[in-house]
Amino acid sequence: MSEANCSLEELVGKLFDAKRREEAAKDERIEVETAIASQIETAVNGSKTVSAGNGMKITVKRAMSYKVDVERIRALKIPEDDLPIKYVPAIPAGWEFDAKLYEDILEDSPDVARELAQFVTATPRKPSVTVKLA
Repeated sequence: MSEANCSLEELVGKLFDAKRREEAAKDERIEVETAIASQIETAVNGSKTVSAGNGMKITVKRAMSYKVDVERIRALKIPEDDLPIKYVPAIPAGWEFDAKLYEDILEDSPDVARELAQFVTATPRKPSVTVKLA
């Protein structure tokens, strides 16, 4: 029976079933991506591409997510040029955390990094897995 000839009740049932299958497929995809990512080592913030055979290449990318108290960082007695924040004049204007600059500070300036650490919470994001035919 085509959807055009279905009652509203039948259509709602079909939609519910489709959403349930979609959620199950998403859960399975995430489980497989996690298993793939566990077999391909990368830097905490980095990516790596490997051959998976059959002409397929897999790229795993890892990154960090940051929660930051920008105002408390601005209050530190550190020159603004050395802070991992920048003023963004967009609407709404304000100060924004610069993750790349923070990561550079972690590597290059351990003393500054220690002061900043009390106002930055870093958590790993879910690894991204991409499959391409070569």
